[in-house]
Amino acid sequence: MDRRELKRSAAVLVLAAIAWCLPAAPADAQERLTRQALAGADYVRGRLAFQQRCSACHTLAEDALHLAGPNLWEVIGRTAGSREEFSYSETLREAGFAWTPDRVDDWLANPDSYLPGNTMLIPEPVPDRDRLPMISFMMMETGGADWPRPEIDIAALETPRGASPAERFPSFWNHLMHNTTHYRWVDDEQEFEFDAYYNKDGSVSSSMEGVDGFWHIDDRDFFCYALQGLPIRPNYFVQCFPVAAMAIPRFSEQLWQSPMYGGAVLYGGILPGRPTDDVETAAPE
Repeated sequence: MDRRELKRSAAVLVLAAIAWCLPAAPADAQERLTRQALAGADYVRGRLAFQQRCSACHTLAEDALHLAGPNLWEVIGRTAGSREEFSYSETLREAGFAWTPDRVDDWLANPDSYLPGNTMLIPEPVPDRDRLPMISFMMMETGGADWPRPEIDIAALETPRGASPAERFPSFWNHLMHNTTHYRWVDDEQEFEFDAYYNKDGSVSSSMEGVDGFWHIDDRDFFCYALQGLPIRPNYFVQCFPVAAMAIPRFSEQLWQSPMYGGAVLYGGILPGRPTDDVETAAPE
């Protein structure tokens, strides 16, 4: 064996040793999101996971409005950050890839580490058990699936619409009616924080003197509320979000953020408990 052949043989051995030492990819890394796995995923579980974790910021149907996040119609196969009418973070605009089921899976597992610098506000990574059914559901509802939607009576899975909010949405109801909603308003001239307390009679009281409001759940199952008496111009704001988006109890001073008029940003979160057991009677007049 001459010197050149000896060097080639040594190089092959070194590469083989490196490959042997590298950590193996998870056994299901390439197989979990195959068409067969996606087509066989639990549609109901995926629908519920999307409603609870994503529907406050994203719509699915063709021509539906953007919310805090972009509409997701035909997202699979589309270049990340490419919807011209939506204001993406620079990170997404420059990502340079098209969304695939695998990329969506990696993104939902941990958006901050997958694309550092993105501005998607997600309270927690989507658990492993929910990602496959949720991505399958999203593909079926956004024109990205070549398999049929399962024949499921969705209405039969839901509490009758005539029932009270506490009966229809027990997790949401208990979370919002027994804890404190914390807000932080930021604009070019000021920044202030206050707490709001959503009460069972449809009223909203507050830790800030002179601030109160009201809430209701509309026919779309959106929770809509108005707060007035704030030190802004105009002195009120109105917001709506899907009830399902609050179905998973979470606690943090900042769980979401909303762009407001005049370039202001409203940050919101939920804190455990309330100052008194009966905020209604302790509310500022």
